[in-house]
Amino acid sequence: MLERLRKRVDRARFFASVIRSAKLARPVRPSQLLEFAKSARKTPAGPHLALMFHAAANPDKEAVVEYGEHGVRRLTWGELDATINRLAGALVARGVGGKGGRVALMLPNGVEYLIAQQALARIGGTAVQIGYRSKPAEIAYILNNAEPKATIVHGQFLDAMRAGRAEAGGKGGPMLVVGADDSRLASSANPFTEGDATDWDRALAASSPEVPDREKIAGGDGGGVIVYTSGTTGKPKGANRSWKKTGFESVADMILQVGMNADDRHLVVCPLYHSAAPAFVAIMMSLGATCVLMNHFEPEACLSIIQKERITCSMMVPTMFVRITNLPKETLAKYDTSSLRWVMSGAAPLSTDAARRFMEQFGPKLWNFYGATETGLVTLAGPTDHLARPGTIGRAMRGNEIRLLDDAGVEVPQGEIGELYARNSTLISGYHKNDEATQKSQREGFFSVGDMGRVDADGYYYLESRKHDMVISGGVNIYPREIEDHLMTHPAILEAAVIGLPDPEWGETLAAFVVLREGQVITGTQVAEYCRTHLADFKRPRHVTFLPELPRNPTGKVLKRELRTGK
Repeated sequence: MLERLRKRVDRARFFASVIRSAKLARPVRPSQLLEFAKSARKTPAGPHLALMFHAAANPDKEAVVEYGEHGVRRLTWGELDATINRLAGALVARGVGGKGGRVALMLPNGVEYLIAQQALARIGGTAVQIGYRSKPAEIAYILNNAEPKATIVHGQFLDAMRAGRAEAGGKGGPMLVVGADDSRLASSANPFTEGDATDWDRALAASSPEVPDREKIAGGDGGGVIVYTSGTTGKPKGANRSWKKTGFESVADMILQVGMNADDRHLVVCPLYHSAAPAFVAIMMSLGATCVLMNHFEPEACLSIIQKERITCSMMVPTMFVRITNLPKETLAKYDTSSLRWVMSGAAPLSTDAARRFMEQFGPKLWNFYGATETGLVTLAGPTDHLARPGTIGRAMRGNEIRLLDDAGVEVPQGEIGELYARNSTLISGYHKNDEATQKSQREGFFSVGDMGRVDADGYYYLESRKHDMVISGGVNIYPREIEDHLMTHPAILEAAVIGLPDPEWGETLAAFVVLREGQVITGTQVAEYCRTHLADFKRPRHVTFLPELPRNPTGKVLKRELRTGK
């Protein structure tokens, strides 16, 4: 009993320190508290209540800025809150809300995405994320798997969505379409009944700026999301997360360690249909910070926005760091980025060279987290860790337990490589309609996405490769990550990926795919020799192919299946 009490006190102190650090303890007028309470009573409990509070407490503060194709849009917390309510009402009017109220979203980075995600949370619905690069067959697969009650799509993706809906036998429910004129909505290519698509602006104008009555959304649990995994090894799986069942200890730990706070201006450059970018947006908006959305990442435009908007923080994938630091020195010198306090790397492995080059240009501001769509935040590495412990993904964040297991499920000794399993309160409830995949990914409540890692004596973790990327040559296990990191220390090499190819003698042999820095020329023999002189000979690539760029998914992960098949 005393131990339970001690843990409760420790937890209370911890969250109190997070509130102080994040600058959340600020005076609020009684009238503002009353306004918030009246709205909050109408909606299920969940993290979305923080946004309702900020709208009541700071209605005139800038909440969202969007840099899109048609200029810059700005919304205050009050404007954002009213628009969220209008969409929530429009969705309820179309039969969405409460348990099972899934809505497919196929949108670019923009304010509509944030509005849609928050509106669904307010009515206890679930967002079904569909990447805007998806083809009709991929859209049909998700519609068949998730069976959404409605769809929100941007006009530029309307044709692909309609084709996908046709392939899925008409699944998807009524559509709200952003940014399309009436002629597009009434297109003869529409395979459904007249009126299947409604203009977003018209639907919102007909809806109330007040929170929908709670009796209309009975059964809602505070909302959720289904994120379809990138499918780097096969068909995507729908990772199903309910916000009501999600804990936030690791999130609070990150807020405290990194120093996130209500005064931040957070630049969003990664796609919102994945998991990392919207997770960080949710964190920043829960703190009452301002989010600045970039419709499409371009390295110099990114620096320009940092300067114009006095950006203090961002979350990027390693490819973006490489593209930024690869800009000409005179271009980098044009922009004042001194407002940056921290930048987070995630969603793909961060090489030591990429981290070093970024911090040489921008200072010791780079953090790196490890996690997955399925696990949430697991480990965190700070700026000094990158230099002191090259390649580390940091130590476990609060609320996480980690096991490194061999194929028999036995924990491997310290320093040896095993499959990384994590257990925390942010694990997904499972893969949507795929119990077999859910069970295969778990051991005793610990979840794995197939990453192989090791841990040192001080509790710092290191990733070696994905389990399916491991190469077995002559009976020896080879982890391509080590070779890739080494290749990227070569002054002529910008990026590298290593895979195993079938070999009649050795079982598999190593092949390296290399992207050179602009103006650099080296041979395949020089690449192999660079490995041979620094690594064991069995880690030397026997085949080297030069490419203009590596095939990647939108979150920066290299698509090694395309390298294997040559597609």
